[in-house]
Amino acid sequence: MFILDESEIYYMSDIRKLLEQDRLEFEADQKIKNLDNIVQALRNGRLSIFAGAGLSASSGYVNWKQLIKPMSDYLGLNINTDLTMIAQYYENECTREGLNRAILNEFSKVPTKNDNMEILASLPIDTYWTTNYDSIIEDTLLRNGKTVDVIYEQIQYKNYTPGRDAVVYKMHGDKNFPDRAVISKTDYELYDVYRSVFSKGLVMELITKTVLFIGFGFADPNLDRFISIVRHTFEKYSPPTHYCFMRSVSYEDYLDEKGNLTRQKKIEFEQDKKLQDLKIRSMKGYGIHTILVDDFTQITAMLSYIRDKYTLNKVFISGALDPKSPHSYRGYFNRKPRNSKFKNGEWFIMQLAKRIIDDGYDIVNGFGVGIGNYIVSGAYMGGSQRGGADYVSKHLTIQPLISVEQQERDKKDEVRRKLIRDCGTVIFLFGKTLYEDNNSKKDELDKDGTYLEYEIAVEEIKNIIPVGATGLTSRYIYNEVYRENKHKPFIDRLNKENINIMQLIDDIMSMIESEKHKKEQNLKKTLMKDAFSNDDTSGYDVYNQINVFVSFHFAGANQQSRLILSVLDDEPGINPVKESGKIADKRKIQQWIDRKIKSTSVTILILSKGMTKSRWVGIEIKKSIEENNKFVLIDISSGQYDKDFLSQYKIGSKSLDEIYPIHSVENCNEKEGFADVGKWVRDAVADI
Repeated sequence: MFILDESEIYYMSDIRKLLEQDRLEFEADQKIKNLDNIVQALRNGRLSIFAGAGLSASSGYVNWKQLIKPMSDYLGLNINTDLTMIAQYYENECTREGLNRAILNEFSKVPTKNDNMEILASLPIDTYWTTNYDSIIEDTLLRNGKTVDVIYEQIQYKNYTPGRDAVVYKMHGDKNFPDRAVISKTDYELYDVYRSVFSKGLVMELITKTVLFIGFGFADPNLDRFISIVRHTFEKYSPPTHYCFMRSVSYEDYLDEKGNLTRQKKIEFEQDKKLQDLKIRSMKGYGIHTILVDDFTQITAMLSYIRDKYTLNKVFISGALDPKSPHSYRGYFNRKPRNSKFKNGEWFIMQLAKRIIDDGYDIVNGFGVGIGNYIVSGAYMGGSQRGGADYVSKHLTIQPLISVEQQERDKKDEVRRKLIRDCGTVIFLFGKTLYEDNNSKKDELDKDGTYLEYEIAVEEIKNIIPVGATGLTSRYIYNEVYRENKHKPFIDRLNKENINIMQLIDDIMSMIESEKHKKEQNLKKTLMKDAFSNDDTSGYDVYNQINVFVSFHFAGANQQSRLILSVLDDEPGINPVKESGKIADKRKIQQWIDRKIKSTSVTILILSKGMTKSRWVGIEIKKSIEENNKFVLIDISSGQYDKDFLSQYKIGSKSLDEIYPIHSVENCNEKEGFADVGKWVRDAVADI
């Protein structure tokens, strides 16, 4: 008989834990990718919402099962019976009037604020479908200043309100007209007789857009109907991709009043769990990818992630000239080069707008004097590789603040704040106030729209890029920002008087991209803590710690990497990534590297002789830079590593060894030689 000794048992246990952690991290990463795909659909203007009862639940309304429960109790039936059939039996016993009264009584209550719908209403989503009878969707959209058409009868399809921002299709009717509500078995059977236009409209939506289903449980009969529509529509073709937030089957729903799980309920729970898994796989086959949540309230964190990541791609350009001198850019920017139709300032604005569009960002602008027209011209110069003028028109938002110039300041500030709140970055150019070294001109700045927008950007915690080189108000803003952000890459270049316009634009875009990546990582970490279940994030509880990836050349530093991992294992608050086993497939190795580095914030790079021979070290460095990881550089070669190899990896314009100190370890074959590695990791994180 073969018996494992105690150390081997512990080793196998560790391997199982690591493999399980890998699986959970992979599943969590897949959820993030699905959310990122939803963000991309939103950016492309191709996202629609389909809301089930779960969306309205947080406002105090019931779900399908809760609505039918009093009817099943009245009839003495099991609530797990076909819900539409229970409604039909109730109608048969109590007439349609009794059914109508049940709907009116439930949906006449005053709803509480719906955080999920508030987030959706803040986004540029123009189409909502719902099977809910309540008015949560349209009421929230109206409260957010949007023009809305509500369609709950086929005849209303011909209606169109000029300038509408959104349309809400209420497939099962409205609470105020319960006679026409779809609820009973007969209503469902006759649906395509009296409401076929809704079904056809939904088919077109499923073909042309990405639909996000929100608030559906796996047993929801409406979800089964939509899956059927998708299946028949794309029977011979690959379906487009859609997404569904679904509440996971939870054993807590099967506990009795005393909190016990009876044998029968345990069987029901296990059966429903299997049915849910089967339904999820079936839905994926029809192009609907499921994002499981433990509770519908978790959707709030996911929607916040979608909203916040969407705004990171939007750039607000603030700036204006004095209306009395609408073409005076001052200094270098006021010069007109020979054979040019434009002054340097005009050319700079156009090229900046073009680059922002070309790099896939959106532009928002208040059409300031001497600025706005060149932003529009520059934006339309860009986008040639992304769809031309049609693309630009969808990614350029112009809200002329001159249109609210005569209104009260509070109103103007409200407009400004909304524009800035919906953006991730705010760039400041020029301004109306002359810059003087010895005079702050505070009174003038307080009346300067560019400076007011700066104050709003500070309050809204935006990525602020003041181009001090343009002078005027922006120079004042630059001075304030520089005092607090001297360490930021490129910040010193924004104020150089003798500049190359294209280099200045490169620096601005690098600052946008760097801050965007950093905030995306923070959003991801916040989401991991707030939204995913304990099972999903058991491999991610290290987000409360410092997650560390160790990059090294196997032939030259394998022993040292193990010593470093051993030291870090004893360091409280530091979690080093470990390999769970040997991987032979190169594609899987790449995926493992990507996944692991994404979950870390620090990369330890071991500098050894021959490290250039490694297939993976360069890839790991690039990925770490892409994910905005901090670096700890450890030299075990007495300075004999390839310095040219290291210098080719840059953050901005500086190589890694120009940014981070190199820690030389002489006694590199003993654990004691790496005793300070925990301190080096903490120092790297603290130096932000």
